[in-house]
Amino acid sequence: MFATGTPVSNSMSELYTMQRYLQYNTLVKNHLQHFDSWASTFGETVTAMTLAPEGDKFQIKTRFAKFHNIPELMTMFREVADIQTAETLKLPTPKVEKHNVAVDATQIQKDMVADLGERAERIRGGGVPVWEDNMLAITNEGRKLALDQRLINSQLPDDENSKVNACVKNVYEIWEKTKDQKSTQLVFCDLSTPKSLGADDNPYEMELVNGIWKCKEREFTDVYTDMKRKLIEKGIPENEIAFIHEATSEAKKEELFDKVRSGEIRVLMGSTFKMGAGTNVQDRIIALHNLDCPWTSANLIQRIGRAVRQGNMNELVHIYNYVTQGTFDAYMYQLIEQKQTFTSQIMTSKTPIRSMEDIDERALEYAEIMALATRK
Repeated sequence: MFATGTPVSNSMSELYTMQRYLQYNTLVKNHLQHFDSWASTFGETVTAMTLAPEGDKFQIKTRFAKFHNIPELMTMFREVADIQTAETLKLPTPKVEKHNVAVDATQIQKDMVADLGERAERIRGGGVPVWEDNMLAITNEGRKLALDQRLINSQLPDDENSKVNACVKNVYEIWEKTKDQKSTQLVFCDLSTPKSLGADDNPYEMELVNGIWKCKEREFTDVYTDMKRKLIEKGIPENEIAFIHEATSEAKKEELFDKVRSGEIRVLMGSTFKMGAGTNVQDRIIALHNLDCPWTSANLIQRIGRAVRQGNMNELVHIYNYVTQGTFDAYMYQLIEQKQTFTSQIMTSKTPIRSMEDIDERALEYAEIMALATRK
């Protein structure tokens, strides 16, 4: 028996893989045991203009975008699958208010995106050895650049209008407003995780500067440490901010979760991998911040599910999505939109619709974010 919350999380091939595991004989009976036969029976490719990975231009790309023979596919799959979604279960979860926070790219970021575009063009033209440069390297640099330009070069200035600083501002304001309730917040960031510190290295040591307490000057190392320093300077006690990475064992993780559930720790930061599935700290969560975009729609759903679930004492949860306009954020949310479109079409099909291509509500939200990211 298989039990999973995300049987299809990233691509069309995953449903085929599930069927290969669970109902191979049925596939053979219908001459669908080979992927090409399966895909040509249930899928349709379309060629359309999509954003290029560098985020500053468009390209022609062929991808799965429409699916037909849906009744037959779902009838076959439901022979072995009992699909229950949040919509069908009608669980008592908090309502959600979404906030899409779009910030302008700095001139430095714009210039770097243009440079990434030129590198991509050279790679597409051929003649660039993969060990010298490749699209994976460009994509990784582009994602870092969209998060914070200092991840490319730590000597670059800290833009006061960056999405990192916008997140710091929102986290502090919510912390201040919900002091009496001891409400908690989650901050998700898959890039620039905290660096290991030496025994005598304290990046949060304070000093008095012109009558104001500030963290001592030090070189930028990562977004996590940078955000915590800024939140401490604004007035949040250091012991109320924690990183999931500090919990190096199951016992320490459970101790950390207990402190979040009680409101002793009010801001918890982590990656999707470490703070996604299995993180049950929903009791007091009032806000969740997506500082970057994960690779799959399932990961984004996992993030949101940490707050929007049974057991949360708050009737309303705020979800903040941060994007830097004109950067790789646009490309990442485009990928999420495409993946969520397929997943929702397959997993929520209840009526005998012959073919589907409309984007569902969640995918429309991703499309909205993508539009924010591409706005100049």
